[in-house]
Amino acid sequence: DRYEMLGGTDVSRISGGMSRASDAAKAVPASANRILSSLPKKVLKPLQPSMKLVELPQETYLFQPDDEPDFIYFPETAAVSELQILEDGRMVEVAIIGREGGVGLSKLFCSTPIPNCVQVTQSGTAVRLNIADARRLIRQRPETALYFYPFVDSYIRQISQKTVCNLYHSVKARFCTWLLMVQDRCDSPVLHLTHEQIARTLGVYRPRITCIAREMKRKKIIEYSRGGISILNRGEIEQSACYCYAEIADYLKRARPSQARLTEIIPGRRPDVAI
Repeated sequence: DRYEMLGGTDVSRISGGMSRASDAAKAVPASANRILSSLPKKVLKPLQPSMKLVELPQETYLFQPDDEPDFIYFPETAAVSELQILEDGRMVEVAIIGREGGVGLSKLFCSTPIPNCVQVTQSGTAVRLNIADARRLIRQRPETALYFYPFVDSYIRQISQKTVCNLYHSVKARFCTWLLMVQDRCDSPVLHLTHEQIARTLGVYRPRITCIAREMKRKKIIEYSRGGISILNRGEIEQSACYCYAEIADYLKRARPSQARLTEIIPGRRPDVAI
């Protein structure tokens, strides 16, 4: 079937760590995810019974095109790629999401099917939230949605920037940008990546990635072995990355609900300060 054809694992078939973690988790009192940590208590508290801490194994497919999701995933240590499938069967990444965002967050505000496939790039933990319960809270307290809008906006901006990047920038520049973005999201000195996985994500053929990686290894910018890449000289990678890296990082820094703006949108109401 299409899950196996794309080289990953269907999340619904996992009977190991993910389901055990989901069953064992009762509530999530605090989270390393930026969206959840920014929510005021009045928003976070009613959502906590619908949250579960789960493990996301690498290369697991969380969603496939035309899926109607039941959950949003807020990564903590995992990194997740959204991939567009091309006519010739290749894929190209249109967004990468880590602890700064939420996978499927836009589905809080619409019921349309998932347009792309969504795959775990780096294994790790995430907080899983039931969409139906979150939508119910937004219907009861419409101002709740305002706390999520900035993060949806940064997600849309990233997709726009990645479109330009995929069309106009060199494979090496995109490769360097992507390495930096993955490391930022999982904060690990070793990235568990293969040349095949990187090529698939960037929508290019593996020999091109192998040539670039060899040259960077020769210059002692990175080190790699089977299934793992270590960044030795981040400054050099930043020099080789395209400007998209700085642009997307800037979007993320600004993705925070403004207390003044929330008060302006909801006259007479003063939002709680996130604790």
